[in-house]
Amino acid sequence: MSTNNNAIVARDEDIGQEVQQLETTQFVTFYFGEHFFGLPIDEVIEINRMLDLTPVPLAPDYITGIVNLRGQILTAVNLAKRIGLSTKVEDETDFNNLIMGRREEPISLLVQQIGDVMAVPKEQIEPPPALIQGLDVRYVKHVCKLPEKLLIILDSEILQRPKLSKQRNDREAEEQPQNM
Repeated sequence: MSTNNNAIVARDEDIGQEVQQLETTQFVTFYFGEHFFGLPIDEVIEINRMLDLTPVPLAPDYITGIVNLRGQILTAVNLAKRIGLSTKVEDETDFNNLIMGRREEPISLLVQQIGDVMAVPKEQIEPPPALIQGLDVRYVKHVCKLPEKLLIILDSEILQRPKLSKQRNDREAEEQPQNM
């Protein structure tokens, strides 16, 4: 995470008082439906308005296709389908491409609208609640209560992992040795 690690005390000459700058973390923010999301700025490589999307037959439902970013082929992941959002979107061609992840193997996260870069004081970042209506909280790393909305900070590591099918999850659970 991009962090301002120093709490700095300075004197504001205009008002004649000492002012303390808080330790902050910066997030790239974006929207999908009514939800307001963020990713740490150092996990976002770039944002592109429109990249040609090529469908991939037999891919999982959350993979919309692939995009070509200056010769590098990236998997295009539909954020809503990936995290279980109940929002319905008919035209995926109007999405923005948020390129994130490791530089050697980034992905294109398809989002509806790009927000701003937001600096959030570290003490306002909290663990996620057990339930957030309309999405799977396994993909949520933290939340931050803002004056008018909730900033949902996604877990980029989990977003980039392949999603296991229910049958595969059940099979792997059965194969785990039972401790008695």
